[in-house]
Amino acid sequence: MMVTDRKGANQKVHWQAHQSTNAEMPENTLAAMRYAWELGGIPELDIRQTADGIIIGMHDTTPKRTTNAPESDQDRLISECMFAEVQEWDAGIKFSEQYRGEKVPALAQILSVLAQYPERELYLDFKEIDLEKMALLIKEYGVGRQIIFCHSNHENCKTVKRLVPEVRTMQWIPDKEVDFRFQETLETGFDSLDIVQIHLVDAKAKEGWRYRLQREFLQEALKHLNEAGLELEVLPFHFDQDSMFELMDMGIRRFAVDEPKVFVETIHRYFNDKQNG
Repeated sequence: MMVTDRKGANQKVHWQAHQSTNAEMPENTLAAMRYAWELGGIPELDIRQTADGIIIGMHDTTPKRTTNAPESDQDRLISECMFAEVQEWDAGIKFSEQYRGEKVPALAQILSVLAQYPERELYLDFKEIDLEKMALLIKEYGVGRQIIFCHSNHENCKTVKRLVPEVRTMQWIPDKEVDFRFQETLETGFDSLDIVQIHLVDAKAKEGWRYRLQREFLQEALKHLNEAGLELEVLPFHFDQDSMFELMDMGIRRFAVDEPKVFVETIHRYFNDKQNG
C-alpha cells in the first residue's frame, strides 16, 4: 500500500492478511487471497500436505474448525486425507453463506494465480510440508521473488533460502519467547533472513502502551534490523487507532493483521493526520 505524505514522498506500508484469526474472510481460501491483493496487501497461506503429497492451504491439523467436513472426517489429520477427499469439503460456508462453495485450495492453484500478477506477493506459513516439494512448485511457477516464507524455526528459513535463494524468509517470534529468541537470531547475524516478525499481545492493563511487550524492546529490535538492512514486522492481534499510530510513529512499516479493511482505513487516517497536522 503506497501513500503520499504532504511533502510528496511515498510511504510504503507492507501488510500481511493473517489467516487463522482473520475476521473478514474465510481463511486459507482463494477468496481470502484475492481480497487481500485487491486491498493492496499480501495474503498468507498456511501450508500443510495431504496423504498423497498435495500441498494445500490449511492452518489446523484437522478440518473440523474451518470446513463442513462430515463428522467422520472432522478429527482426521490432514496428513491422512487424500486431496480428492479434501476437495469435497466446503471451506467457506462456516464463515458465511456468502462464501458457500469455496474449496480448500492447493498451493499450485494459488501459485498459478500469483504468476499472472508479478506485482503481487504471497506469504507461505509452514505448518507441515516437504520443503523440497514446496521449492519445486515455486520454481515451476516462477514466482520465487513474490514469495515470503514464514516459520518460527530459523533452521527452516535457512533451508528455504538454500533451496530457493530468491524467496524472502521471515522468522516469527511469539512475545513470550522474544527476549531469548530474538537474541539467538541476532547472534547469527540474522542468517538467511529478510524479515523478523514479533507478536504483540495485549497487556492485562492497557494503560498508555497497549501491549505486553515493552515499546523499548520493539524500538531496539527495529534498530538492529535496520542496521542489518532487514525489516521488522509486527503482528498486533488487536489494535485501535492510538496503538497503530504509535507503531507507525516508531517507524514500523510492515504489519500482519486480522482485520485488513480496518487496518487500511486506519493507515489512511494516519497519513491524512500527518498531512493536515
